[in-house]
Amino acid sequence: MDADIELNISFRFLALSEELVSEAKLSLKVSSCRPNKKLGGYVVCIPLTQSSLVSITSFVTSNNIKIENTDIFISFATEYDSRILKLPSLIAKASVYIGSPVTLSYTVV
Repeated sequence: MDADIELNISFRFLALSEELVSEAKLSLKVSSCRPNKKLGGYVVCIPLTQSSLVSITSFVTSNNIKIENTDIFISFATEYDSRILKLPSLIAKASVYIGSPVTLSYTVV
C-alpha cells in the first residue's frame, strides 16, 4: 500500500441485538460499537485480518446473522481526487467466504 494512503478495513455487523453485541465483545476483537438509528440494533466493527476472518465467519454462522445486515467496510483518506488503489486480496476472500458486500468510503484531504 502506498505510504500516503491510510487504509482501514473492517467487518461490520449493521444491526446486532444487545445480546449479540455482548457475545461479539467476548469472542471477537470489537473496535467500535454504536447504535444504528436507521436499522435498529447496533453497528459493531471488527478489524478484518486473516486471523479474524475465521472468527467472524464462525460468529455469523453460529448466530444465523443475515448477510444483508453485514458488510466489509473499507475507508481511506488521500490527497488525490483521482487514483488507482489496489486493495488487499483479503477483501475479496472475505466477501466470497462470508458473502458480505463491500462498502467503500474515501475522503480527499
